[in-house]
Amino acid sequence: MTATAEPLPEPLAVPVLTGTRVTLRPHTEADLDPILERCVDPLTKRFTTIPLEYTREMAQEYLAGLLQPSEARASWAIEVDGRYAGTIDLRALPVDAGAGDLGYVTHPAFRGQGVMSEAVRLVVAHAFDTLGWQTVRWQAHAGNWGSAKAVWRAGFPVPVFVPDLLLERGRIVDGWISSIHAEADRQPVAPWDDVVAALTR
Repeated sequence: MTATAEPLPEPLAVPVLTGTRVTLRPHTEADLDPILERCVDPLTKRFTTIPLEYTREMAQEYLAGLLQPSEARASWAIEVDGRYAGTIDLRALPVDAGAGDLGYVTHPAFRGQGVMSEAVRLVVAHAFDTLGWQTVRWQAHAGNWGSAKAVWRAGFPVPVFVPDLLLERGRIVDGWISSIHAEADRQPVAPWDDVVAALTR
C-alpha cells in the first residue's frame, strides 16, 4: 500500500487592507531603515524580545523573513501618508476551529495617534471575516499600556494579569493576555478607566 503525502499548507495571504487613515500592505525592501529605527527605540526594546544590541544586519534578516510566504504567519507593514508606521501580524495556532496570535509594534514617530488601533481593527476583521477564524489572542508585557489600548478599542475583553507569562532574553516576565471571539461586537467592553483600574489593583 502506497502512502499518500499530505498536501502542504497554503501560505497565509497578505492582502492590502485599507482603513480611514492606515493602509496595511506586504513589506518591501524600502521598509528596512524605518524597521531598524523602531527596533533600536528604547520603548520597543522594553516591551519586546528583540536583542538589546540590535544591528542593521539583524533588521535585514528580520525583513527577509517577512518577505517570504508563510503558512503560519501573515505580516503587514502599516503605512500612513506613504510612510512606514509599524508592523502587525497574525500567527496561526494549530487548532481546528481557526485561531491565532496577534502581534504588533509601532514606529516611534506614530505612537499615540490611533494608528495601531485602526490596524488592529482591520486585522481582527480579516481574521474573522476572511480567514474564518474563531479566536484571536493577544499577549503583552504587563505595563504595556499602548498595546493594551489598541486591543481594548477593538473589543477585546479586559486583559488578565498572568505572572511569568512571557519569555524574554533568558528570563520570564509578567504579562497581560486577552482573547476576542468571532461573535464579539468589536467595540470597547468597558470604559478605559475601568480597564486601567482592573490592571492596577
